[in-house]
Amino acid sequence: MDKNKKIGLISPFLDGDYYGRIFINLQQQIQNTQSSLFTFQARASVNNPVSFHYPVGTDVMDGWLLMTNPQSVLPLDKVLLDKMEKTGKPIVTVGYQEDSIPSYGVIIDNVQSAKDAVLHLMEEHGHQRIAFVGSIHEHLDMKDRYTGYLEALSQSGVPYEEALFYQSNDALRQSGYEVAKRMVAAGIDFTAIFAATDFNAMGLIDGLTEAGYRVPEDIAVIGFDDIPSAQDFKVPLSTVKQSFEDLAKASFDVLYRKMNGETIISEHTKIKTNLICRTSCGCAAQVKTSTEEDVQNQNQLLGTRANLENIIKRYDNFVEKWATSAREKKFRLSNMFGEKNQWGCLALWDKNDKEKKHVVIAQAFSNHDDPVPPTGLRVPIEQFPPIDWLPQMKDDEFVRVQSVRNERGDWGFIAIVSNVDEYILISSADITQVSFTISAAALERDDLFEQTQSIAEQLEIVSRSTNDGIWDWDTETNRIRWNVRSKDIFNAIHQELPADTQAFLNLIHPADVTDVVNQIQMLKDKNVPLKVEFRLHGKTGEELWVYVTGDAIRNDKGKSIRIIGSITNITEKKKTEEKIRHLAFHDSLTGLPNREMAKERWDSYKKNAIYHNYKLGILMIDLDRFKVINDTLGHLAGDQLLQKVAKSLTRSVKETLNTKDEQKQSTVSRLGGDEFIILLSSIKDVNKVYRVAEQIISKFKQPFIIQNQEIFTSASIGVSIYPDNGGDFDELSRRADMAMYKAKENGKSQMEMYTSDVDSQTTKRFLLENRMRKALDNKELILNYQTIVDMKTNEVTGVEALIRWNSPEQGLISPLDFIPIAEETGLIIPIGTWVLKEACLQNKKWIDKGFKPVPISVNISPKQLEQEGFVQTVTTILEETDLSPSFLCLEITESMAIKNVKNSINILRELGKSGVQIAIDDFGTGYSSLAMLKHLPITNIKIDKSFVRDMDDDMDNAAIVRAIISMANSLELTVTAEGVEKAAQRDILKEENCTYAQGFYFSRPIVAEKTEHYLLRS
Repeated sequence: MDKNKKIGLISPFLDGDYYGRIFINLQQQIQNTQSSLFTFQARASVNNPVSFHYPVGTDVMDGWLLMTNPQSVLPLDKVLLDKMEKTGKPIVTVGYQEDSIPSYGVIIDNVQSAKDAVLHLMEEHGHQRIAFVGSIHEHLDMKDRYTGYLEALSQSGVPYEEALFYQSNDALRQSGYEVAKRMVAAGIDFTAIFAATDFNAMGLIDGLTEAGYRVPEDIAVIGFDDIPSAQDFKVPLSTVKQSFEDLAKASFDVLYRKMNGETIISEHTKIKTNLICRTSCGCAAQVKTSTEEDVQNQNQLLGTRANLENIIKRYDNFVEKWATSAREKKFRLSNMFGEKNQWGCLALWDKNDKEKKHVVIAQAFSNHDDPVPPTGLRVPIEQFPPIDWLPQMKDDEFVRVQSVRNERGDWGFIAIVSNVDEYILISSADITQVSFTISAAALERDDLFEQTQSIAEQLEIVSRSTNDGIWDWDTETNRIRWNVRSKDIFNAIHQELPADTQAFLNLIHPADVTDVVNQIQMLKDKNVPLKVEFRLHGKTGEELWVYVTGDAIRNDKGKSIRIIGSITNITEKKKTEEKIRHLAFHDSLTGLPNREMAKERWDSYKKNAIYHNYKLGILMIDLDRFKVINDTLGHLAGDQLLQKVAKSLTRSVKETLNTKDEQKQSTVSRLGGDEFIILLSSIKDVNKVYRVAEQIISKFKQPFIIQNQEIFTSASIGVSIYPDNGGDFDELSRRADMAMYKAKENGKSQMEMYTSDVDSQTTKRFLLENRMRKALDNKELILNYQTIVDMKTNEVTGVEALIRWNSPEQGLISPLDFIPIAEETGLIIPIGTWVLKEACLQNKKWIDKGFKPVPISVNISPKQLEQEGFVQTVTTILEETDLSPSFLCLEITESMAIKNVKNSINILRELGKSGVQIAIDDFGTGYSSLAMLKHLPITNIKIDKSFVRDMDDDMDNAAIVRAIISMANSLELTVTAEGVEKAAQRDILKEENCTYAQGFYFSRPIVAEKTEHYLLRS
């Protein structure tokens, strides 16, 4: 084709009074410059608009005309708009202004036009209550016309009333008629209407006159568009005339100038309109003679009839073509489009290109022996249609590119060289557009056929290669046919293939027959696919698990006439499942049921107890001194001890319970570690529970022989009774656990019954202590970090490590709750050592990552400071973590420092010499003196948060803070204010020359990863 300009036009429609008229004028303008028009479309949906996002043709077009908008039925995706912008090709929007990318807009001045129309009703005809009717959600034009309506009201001082706004479904006549019905039903209290389109206006007049209202005597109406039928409507319609010719001419003129390199400074052109006053607004109508009107009406009727007859013929021809196409095995592009179009090609998405960047030519045709692109040609989507293969086009021809998609699929694109349709001004008369929609359905049919054919081929292969049996049951004759593989399944139980259903049912295990029959009946009656597992039994007692599936073929009355399915030997699968189930519900070390199995059996015991009015007993057992044994003799010996304890517990229960039924209704279970639980059912006398506990304690007085050594251990037992102490398993287990720890508290090797007294604070403390002993091993302790900020520079100059306990049983436990217990029990020593090492490790990691090194502060307990070898512990940790002593700050409380001043001074001086920094924490709450502080090798004083918290409101606290800062400055010490939560507190501290601060205002205590964001400040 000629080296002319290639103009791309994206529009939801090419037909109708609006789109059709603009399209005709654009085509004429493009022909005048010997350029070529390419239209790009996709199926437009009013109810569910899908954005057009394909960058089709973006590399081969010289410029773009966009006749859609964000509110149209075919909005453009931002991805496509960005792609267009990047090509540098000029873009002109027709009828709207595109704000998301640089473009030039040629628009009808809808706002001023609508405003003038409404002002005409007000100023020329005296109307004040004027309703607005339009689909402002459908198109930006409608929205602008609504804006003009509002501006007219405002200019005239008429208040806006929401009740006078009527939203129509669309811009068409029927929607106007439906709005009129709503108006009449609600009661009309206005005298005029401005409709956003002529079609809406005509529908309104239809509905209003039908209800007995006169136009314009009762209600005046003005429309917009001045469509051809407006002048000759039954009430000649007053309307706003917009020039589509001017709109098209200006749009192309701007684009053509920009394509030729001209710089246009303005961003838009507004096309003026004219208000055409006719009868419907109340203006004088042009008087026509009866003869003139009759002749005009007759000519119009004849023209309409001729158009209608031709359109009907076209649709008949189209239906015939579609019927022919439907009978073909595969969709043929030439059959659908070849009669009216000289050239076309179908390009489908490349199935190997998941990102949909390429299409592959699947079909092509030409009616004039022009070359067509070869089948299989791979084309980048930006270069479609293939320009080099297009034919020489005539003056009235253009290239039409359509996305072939629907709600269920997206196949690619069709490109045809097409003539301008003679009925293009008639809405919905675009047969080519309908053909595109039908083409999508045909391609979908082809896909489904290929899938079905593929599935059939796969089934054929599967039936030849699978180990599954295939069966076909004729429900009319009751005969069953089997494939060869089925014989192998029945040979495994030494049975012949059953020839009918009764013979087959006779082979099913008696316990499974009813379920199988019910499943088959569900398939027959309710069309529920057959999926069932059951057992087959053989002549000599063999048992085989099978999985049978099937579905029904039905006659035209819905009755099943055949059932076809498969049969699979799943015996090995069932054995594996049983092994997995055993592992899931049993302890792998002792073979005893685990907690899940114990809970499951408890549910069964409880149902029986409720029915017979029995009690249930729970014994929670914990071995005494097991950790010592485990640590001394090793884990292997510990495991062997647990295995022998499991057997001892089982024997104790059997020896105590009298009957086999009682023994069956009991469960010995291992919960984990050295904890066991025993469930006793059918308890009439609670003393029986006590006797079991006493038997266990007695048995444990004998030594266990482990690795040829006598090992002594004892058991502490807690007991709870259902329903006396609770109603569910978890509650009773917890209470038995509490009673067990009470037994340990009372001296171990004894049984304790749960009572309300057991549930005391002391027991809670012991529970906490016990769990805290395991917290370190179980990695339940974590460190959070709070930054310390320089008050002058706002940079992070330090981080404080703060311990947290995330308990699986109790969730997050406050340090205020567990640190005192740790101090009391001595657990603070290992916990403190862990905190110190973990904090040093973390600080070294930060330094190695490249963050500016800052000291990390760690709180030291009194017991740690009193511990022999504490200095060596700190030194060892610093060496192991390779952290410089200058980046560690140890915080001691004021009360700690003065408790044993001499010892404190010696230890702190020794640490200070190594380079470790020392800070006094919670300063102001103790009774230290200036003289004492002078002797301690401290570098920083931390003001207790109780003084900082209220210092912006409490003058006394503010004075104390001021005094501490002044004192520290005189001793040449830095000061850190703790607990800063408000900007006001920060400002006061800054004014008083406080060195550092920390608190929620700067950062809450957070995990290490999040702390790194704050470290970036420094």
